[in-house]
Amino acid sequence: MATSKVKIAEEILRRLRKYSIDSDIDERELMISTHETLSTIIRNRYFETKGMECQEVSGVLYYTLLDREVKKSDSDTYYIDIPSTTVELPFGVEIKRVGTRKGMGFVPVQLGFNDLYANLESSTLEGQIGYYKQGNAIEFSNMTYSNKPDAVDISMVLPFDALDEDDAINIPQDMLDQAIDIVFNKYAKTLGIPPDEIANSIDN
Repeated sequence: MATSKVKIAEEILRRLRKYSIDSDIDERELMISTHETLSTIIRNRYFETKGMECQEVSGVLYYTLLDREVKKSDSDTYYIDIPSTTVELPFGVEIKRVGTRKGMGFVPVQLGFNDLYANLESSTLEGQIGYYKQGNAIEFSNMTYSNKPDAVDISMVLPFDALDEDDAINIPQDMLDQAIDIVFNKYAKTLGIPPDEIANSIDN
């Protein structure tokens, strides 16, 4: 379902004010809590499919960030910054593609590849550029001044920091409903709203 960070926060706040008119919870706080909750739900659902023939993340959750500037580190390697609020998944599944817009995608490699394979023939990747996630950055292997693009695109799962409050985001309806319910119940407890009052309202 298409929505936005601010719409989700407004829906949660609307529900809270139904029971506590004086609720002064900041919408930005609700946005942060919603992202944390969605991250947990995505991770849990990924692990729930472990052992199944197809273990994957819903394609609608991936967003492409365009023109991320390629920078040079103090150690003469190249990297791009990525949002700090990415969803962490095993084996780098949260990152679908890194590469130039019209060219081929780069090759995912092992964390710390540059140090592990330094001066070895395999470090050349047969002329291709490799990448791995290191903290809040994507570091590149076999990228040199001569083959370095000025910027690259990256497709990743729900990069909340890179999305404006009103940017359209697509989240499966059942996942969205679950996240809203969890965040609502969390803040309802904080505001001291009796659970039976909420239950009675739902029943009616």
